[in-house]
Amino acid sequence: MSPYNLKTMRTIEEFNDKYKEYIDEDHYGMDINEPSVLAYVDQIFIDLTQIPGFKYQQIKTKYGMARVYTNLDDLMPFVGRIINQELEEKINFILKVEYELENRLASLNLDKNGKSIQSV
Repeated sequence: MSPYNLKTMRTIEEFNDKYKEYIDEDHYGMDINEPSVLAYVDQIFIDLTQIPGFKYQQIKTKYGMARVYTNLDDLMPFVGRIINQELEEKINFILKVEYELENRLASLNLDKNGKSIQSV
């Protein structure tokens, strides 16, 4: 899969459909429906899916923090745990930036897309 033929992920359904062969049985996969998170993880998965045997169970928020569950720790002890932690940190950063942007836009009476939330 070439990184130059990327389609921007907009929904968790699109993400999970694209990576369905890598979702462990009886798990639901991606559960963070934020386009910037989906785009970031999509970029990372281009490389991770090249690792023989790679699977993921869930990517979600738990108590407001990103949690990434993969089998990388089993495939590559220590390194796999670091990769999962880095993914969680980057996703948390993206979510924090998105939250701050939404709050600043709301203070200007604008929605997430920059459109007025006041009726005219």
